Amino acid sequence: MSPKSSLDLLAIGAHPDDVELSCGGLLASLSEKGRSVAVADLTEGELGSQGTVDLRRQEAKAAGEILGLVRRENMAFPDAGITDGSATGDEGCNPQLEKAVALIRRLKPKMLAIPYWKSRHPDHAATGELFTRALFYSGVAKFAPRAGEKHSVPQVIYYQMRLSFQPSFIVDITHSHEKKMQSIRAYHSQVTREDGSDTLVSSPLSLDSVVARDAYFGSMIGVPYGEAYLTRNAIGVKDPMELFSEYPGKNSLFLREEQ
Repeated sequence: MSPKSSLDLLAIGAHPDDVELSCGGLLASLSEKGRSVAVADLTEGELGSQGTVDLRRQEAKAAGEILGLVRRENMAFPDAGITDGSATGDEGCNPQLEKAVALIRRLKPKMLAIPYWKSRHPDHAATGELFTRALFYSGVAKFAPRAGEKHSVPQVIYYQMRLSFQPSFIVDITHSHEKKMQSIRAYHSQVTREDGSDTLVSSPLSLDSVVARDAYFGSMIGVPYGEAYLTRNAIGVKDPMELFSEYPGKNSLFLREEQ
């Protein structure tokens, strides 16, 4: 992909396997439709309880191939050291914020998928805040000009991790769900118990919980599997008749509580 190319979607994860667990169905679905999709992992997960950095690199590469990514790169931020981008460095700019801005300006995505800014894991929450800031500053020409020419991303969506939210929309991932699960299982070091102890991801019910969550959100739109996303801005619709013709709502097994 040339430097001037424009990605359809760039997904950001704090650690290798974050995007697979959270928005892997969307990534696989878009790739199957011929969209260009890329992933940037901020850390190499070097503090993970299981596996090694080299092994997780191999697993991330294999997972990316399953999802059909056009590129995947690692920002080499320190695990447990991701900041929200607010503190300034010696030269008046937060180093991680500048690197995040440079990434956006270089890859020029049309849409960015980042973690929900509220999370039980500090790295996940910080990643959401960091790239929310980077989205703004990547479009400010005088901000860190050495980070490249400005680029404004038209849309950002937030994906759900362990902490739930009321979704702005739900994506039907029924046809790409198996690829999502295959990409998660590619992280063999993370989803299996090597030393007999459980981590959150390697516990016996972890993969079952992913399937259950996707089935729950799918049931909200009347399909087998779905993924929930949040936007901070209103979503414009030109033709609501067309929008709701495929997912009319009457097939939903769960309804929202009245406000």
